[in-house]
Amino acid sequence: MLRIALDAMGGDDAPRAMVEGAVDYARAFPEHQVILVGREHDIVSCLAREGARPGNIRIEHAPEVIGMAEKISALKERPNDSMNRCAQLVKRGQAEAMVLCGNTGCSVAAAQLHLRRIPGVKRAGLLTPLPNPKGHTWVIDCGANSVCKPEHLVDFALLGSAFLESTYGLARPRVGVLSIGEEEGKGDDLTGETMTLLKQTNLNVVGLVEGHHVYQGLVDVVVCDGFTGNVLLKASEGVYDALITILKEEIYSSLQTKLGARLLRPAFEGLRRRTHWSLVGGVLLAGVDGVTIIGHGRSNRVAVFHALKQAARAIEGRAIERMRERVQAIVNRAAAVAADASAS
Repeated sequence: MLRIALDAMGGDDAPRAMVEGAVDYARAFPEHQVILVGREHDIVSCLAREGARPGNIRIEHAPEVIGMAEKISALKERPNDSMNRCAQLVKRGQAEAMVLCGNTGCSVAAAQLHLRRIPGVKRAGLLTPLPNPKGHTWVIDCGANSVCKPEHLVDFALLGSAFLESTYGLARPRVGVLSIGEEEGKGDDLTGETMTLLKQTNLNVVGLVEGHHVYQGLVDVVVCDGFTGNVLLKASEGVYDALITILKEEIYSSLQTKLGARLLRPAFEGLRRRTHWSLVGGVLLAGVDGVTIIGHGRSNRVAVFHALKQAARAIEGRAIERMRERVQAIVNRAAAVAADASAS
């Protein structure tokens, strides 16, 4: 049975939203087990409101909680909190993945503290899908590291490519480096040095890309530092919310537009399915040696359901194993090149 640990105390609406999403997922996938980690009394109370508890939900009591605004030091101050306990379950082999929707900084730190990084990986990054007309463009890093070096972005490119190959069956994903222009030489030292290093790999590197390319489907993996990536992600969410608000205002502005909206309702629903963050649910913390899905702090039951689906997809696609293999191949190749250079 595939087992996923869920931090029931993480997020703005925890534990209610976590429990609701877990119940929906457990009923939809009876062959999987969801382990709700957190204060048992609170979890049981929420489960009672959902009716009969599915048999594939288990509770792991964790008496302490880390708040959304706390610092990383809280992980050591409260070792029996739900984040630490989720990571420990994965480390011990009692769960194949974990989903964390609480404090992002602490979630990233807890994963790396207990699970460590894949050998050869210097930094782990948040791998986030953003919509394009053909599906998704995957951006890494979207907030795990505010400051990065070129070698970190190369790691991100390797990890993102390996994930898409293993989990989505995409052969030779196209990799781009986010910059202020697509012409060679545009950008800063980070983008220029990253491009130099990427050209030494066997990845399918298309070059520098601009922000609008993310939404056009011309590239599969876009790498950047976490500061830039997080601004891109939050701006994307803001643009979506603003457009929906404007659209609603225009729809309700006259009888004619209200009638037209009724006819277009299926199209609007299709737009929501393809673009709303809650239907992605969560993103992979790529580079950690264990499946870790980081969810949005605003996650509702729909988002939690889809975050659990993301975790299952990564497990079934052997994403971590493929990342290990890809990184090790690059490490071996670099060692062979260095050996040849010293021999000559």
